[in-house]
Amino acid sequence: FPWAELALSGVGHWVEPAPLEFDRPLGFGEEGQPVRALQAMLALYGYGLPLTGVYDKTTRDVVAAFQRHFRQQRVDGAADLSTVKTLHAILTAASDG
Repeated sequence: FPWAELALSGVGHWVEPAPLEFDRPLGFGEEGQPVRALQAMLALYGYGLPLTGVYDKTTRDVVAAFQRHFRQQRVDGAADLSTVKTLHAILTAASDG
């Protein structure tokens, strides 16, 4: 889907996705503050995601939806550095504009 073109036309937001890196992503079954922070950032952007601190099916599905829209190089529902950096960039761009 041409998300970048739509954003240039004033529909939605777009940033260049952060490049993929070799890292250990947050994923299904993990718990704690890093998961809660990820959930908070996704909720801040507008995804209806409860802040549970548990990387459950809902979190995985929301991360995959975010990846499909903003970081299509790898859509797997795991929050790797590229996903988190892209999410941070889109939040920054959205708050600036």
